[in-house]
Amino acid sequence: MEVQNTIAGHLEDENGCLMYSVDLSAAFDLLRKNTFREQLKDVMDPDLLSVIMDFLTDRQMVVEIDGKTSTSRAVRLGCVQGSVLGPKLFNIYMRNVTEHTLGHKLISYADDSYVILPGSRKQEVSACIKTHLAYLETQGMVTNLSKTEAVMFGNETTEETLEINGEKFVIGNKMKVLGVTFDLRMKFSDHVSNVVSKARKLSSALRMISKKLKYDQFLKVMTSQYYGKCFYGCTVWLNGSNSFLDVRRINALHYRALRIARNDFKRKLSRAELDRIGRARPTTWSNYLMASTAIKAITRGTPKAIAEELQKNMFKERRRQNRPKFFDDSKRKIGRQQLKNRLNFLNGLSFDWIDGMCDATLRINLKKEFGMTMDQTRLD
Repeated sequence: MEVQNTIAGHLEDENGCLMYSVDLSAAFDLLRKNTFREQLKDVMDPDLLSVIMDFLTDRQMVVEIDGKTSTSRAVRLGCVQGSVLGPKLFNIYMRNVTEHTLGHKLISYADDSYVILPGSRKQEVSACIKTHLAYLETQGMVTNLSKTEAVMFGNETTEETLEINGEKFVIGNKMKVLGVTFDLRMKFSDHVSNVVSKARKLSSALRMISKKLKYDQFLKVMTSQYYGKCFYGCTVWLNGSNSFLDVRRINALHYRALRIARNDFKRKLSRAELDRIGRARPTTWSNYLMASTAIKAITRGTPKAIAEELQKNMFKERRRQNRPKFFDDSKRKIGRQQLKNRLNFLNGLSFDWIDGMCDATLRINLKKEFGMTMDQTRLD
């Protein structure tokens, strides 16, 4: 969502922007313990640093196949993938990377990072990538330049190329950001096509599973394995920028699963009857998730970037118990993709925004406001 906000902001100001992502090979496995200690010895509590180093030191690995175990070998690098501490330690290890992107916006999630530069000057982009790669090398990271991706948003051509350290790569017309496909026009049609293709494959599996499970059991499987995968990240890609055809395709895959749940393979049931199953329509579900994110950001101040942006774009109505009200200040259609401009639907809700509300209470209240059933509260 922060990537979308940043790109939409540049395009709203009628400025193009370029985003690139550097591919790291086995990033977690290459953390250097000694480098970690040197970076933090002057800024971290000595006892805490000692515990972390003890966690990373003297680790062994073995391979077990059919009950037979290999000899053990020492693990000299890495921060233990699959552990609770793994991503946190990697983030701490790479915390200074923002100082090596020449002041440009960097958004990262563990070993996935995206740098966004306004404008389209090749020289500036090349310099930023070279500085970025040089820092990663000092940290012991191995970069795969052939898999480094870049997209020029707001630019209709895909003929641009960049040369970095003697290697050339083409600036593409789309890029996956944590599983969501961004295209150069921010239309998300490619992502919708991917979702529809994935849904068709999952539908066949659902048909088989529906014959083996009880109705309540099947709804839980459908929610996690079908809805969870198909509508992942929908707060970003399911919005006002979708074409009418894309919206129809998304609604179709939603109702396809509901027909399987009711064994309605001859399409005898109306959509109104299918709605009684208690699964929110895609746009309703997306709005619910956006509302939850916005309320948490405003009341708790996190994520900081989104919280600050929302605070600047709302005012409080004194006559309605000082409740926040949002307005759309976008000048161009692309500006409506910014989260701050997509929250107008909250103005019509009667929900009282209460500081310190726990997540469970927030979910229940929001679902009542959006007309969701208690089955959804239980199943999601």
